[in-house]
Amino acid sequence: MSYLRLGFAAAILIVILGLATTAFWYRGNAISARADAAQARADLQTAVAVNNANEEAMGRLKAAREKADQLAADLAEQIKTSNQALVDAAAERRKLENDNDDIRKFLALRIPDALRLRNDPQAAGHR
Repeated sequence: MSYLRLGFAAAILIVILGLATTAFWYRGNAISARADAAQARADLQTAVAVNNANEEAMGRLKAAREKADQLAADLAEQIKTSNQALVDAAAERRKLENDNDDIRKFLALRIPDALRLRNDPQAAGHR
């Protein structure tokens, strides 16, 4: 009978050890899951911070693009105005040249070399 008790005690011991092993297994998994959840929360906070920084950068880039577009539009308007003024001045010069003999003779005069050098880009060191 003692073998029967010993076998029964061994069976109970095996069941208890199995339960304890299973409990420790699940406890380890729970600890790992808590650590993973904490890491996921930290990763989420990092991602949110990066997303907010990216949103701010995109806002600044959008404002810079709008400013650049406005500057380009202003520059185009200035160029248009300047071109129109040049066309108007050339038309006025042609009209004066055609209408007045004195102006036509003056405009036909040769430009002196001293002045010609000042307007010559190669003489001024430009290439």
